Formats: sequence, structure tokens, C-alpha cells
Amino acid sequence: MQLGHSVAVALWVMTALSFTLVTLRLYTRIRLVHFFAIEDHLYLWTGIWLLAFTISIQVAIHYGLGRSFWTLSLDDSANAIFWTYVATTLSVTGNAFAKFSMGFFLLRVVPLKSHKVAVWLLLFITAATSIALPIMLWNQTTPVQASWDVLRTPGTWNFNIQPFAVGLGAWSSACDFFFAAFPWLFVWFLHISRRDKIILAGGMGLGVIAGACGIVRTVVLSKSAIDDYTLGFAEYYVWAGAEISVALVCLAIPTLRPLSTKRHGRSTNGYERTDGYERRRTPRHSDPELAQFAMCEPKGPAPPTLPLPALPRVHVP
Repeated sequence: MQLGHSVAVALWVMTALSFTLVTLRLYTRIRLVHFFAIEDHLYLWTGIWLLAFTISIQVAIHYGLGRSFWTLSLDDSANAIFWTYVATTLSVTGNAFAKFSMGFFLLRVVPLKSHKVAVWLLLFITAATSIALPIMLWNQTTPVQASWDVLRTPGTWNFNIQPFAVGLGAWSSACDFFFAAFPWLFVWFLHISRRDKIILAGGMGLGVIAGACGIVRTVVLSKSAIDDYTLGFAEYYVWAGAEISVALVCLAIPTLRPLSTKRHGRSTNGYERTDGYERRRTPRHSDPELAQFAMCEPKGPAPPTLPLPALPRVHVP
């Protein structure tokens, strides 16, 4: 199997898995929880961006990504590089969407102001670098077309973007590790069972895998041969897609708890289903922090309960 075909298969498998989780999260949030917040919008856009990234790489493979630059026609080499630029832009912004989704998810539950400041600072730097790199990518030569149509369009190189891309990759990995470790700092203060604490923090802790993918992506990028771009950079795009895909998995796990609740015969509104009827159950977790963190129950007032009748006072002589 050619390298380009291997890249396409890997990306489409990861995209299919990610979209399965995107669908499950949307179903959970809209149909079961009835709560769709800004982090859910960002999560959805991350999935859409991953799909667009994979399509762009597929187009680039059609034109020659995964084959030696020097064996391609002038048109094919230019088109292949152009579509990798499109894919790079999508991967950088898609990664930013994933981190913003996690960031806004955490901002609603972190207990300390210093924690919120740390998350906001992380998001600000991520936004700034994720905007700057695509701008630099598309403006690294004058005219801009000279960067992807190098053999037919004369131009001058304004700067070498590879060190900046390596720096952004290192920052992205650091953010993944931060978001993986950060929930363990405050999850123990939530009024939920120990098992749920481990499930919630452990699910997001899988972000270390995204961080590892980011490290591999950065190392591959730093060692990629620029003089044979379409062959040397093919592996890089697999790891770029893997980092986004793993992030989508980590972001989905903490929000899918209502599916497990429904599967075991319990609704998400505080009632238990029995023989086609619903009866009020005593909630295991009455703390609203869990609803904010795992979205296991819909936002809104609890169903009204009838007051207990007052017992007669008995005088004992």
C-alpha cells in the first residue's frame, strides 16, 4: 500500500470514530440532558473541522501527497502542497476549537479564581498562536503562490515557518497535558462518589494521549524534509489528525454518562423507570456541581415534591 493510501485510511478511521462520539454527545446533550452550551458548539465545530481536514488531505493525496515531489507533474505538485496548506490551517484551528471546548467546560466548575485565570491565560495564548500560524503559513512568500507553486512562480521567502510550527506544536502538547492533569486538582472537592470522580477525571486525563500525539507530530515536523515536501510531510498529517481525534474522545467521555444511566433503566430527570412507569428515586448525587461537570441531569428546577403531613404532638404525662 502506498504511503498516501495508508495516510488516508488512518485519517478516515479516526474521523469515523470521532464522528460516532460527536453524534453520541449531541444526542446526549440535546435529547437527554436538554442542555447545549458553548463548549458543545465548539466540540461540534471541532468534529466538522476534523472532517474538513481529512477531506483536504484526501484531495492532496489525489494530487500526490505521499509520493516524491520530484516525480509529480508541475500541476500536481502545486495542487498537493496547496491542499496540505488548507489541511494545516484546518488542523491548527481545529486543535484550538478542541482546547476551547475543554477550557469552557472547565471554567464552569473550577472552584478557585486562580484556576479560572490559568485557564483563560491558556486559552488566550492558544487563540493568539492559532491565528498567527495560519496567517504566517499563507504569507511566507511574496507572492503567496510561490510557496506552493515553487517551480513555476518566482518569489522571495519572507521567513522560515517551520520553527514557528514546531513551537506551536510544543505549546499544543503542553496544553493537552495541562488539561489532562488539571481536573485532578479539583474533582476531589465535588460532592460525588469516588467512582464518578475517577471516571470523570480519568476520561479527561486521556488527554495525555493527545499530548503524546502532539509530541510525535512536532518531532516528525522538525525532521521532515522540506526539499521533498509531498513525501516527507505525509506522516505529519496522520499525527495532526490523531491529536484532534484523541481530543474529541477525551471531550466526549465525561458527557456520555446519561447514556449509561438510561441504559440501566434510569431516566436523566431524577425518575426511575419500572414496568413502563416512572417513580421518584432518591438521587445519588444531589450536588449541582455534578450536573455542571458531567451533565448527568438537566438544568432547571427539581420536580416539586409533596410536603409530608405534620405528625400530631403526643403529650406524655
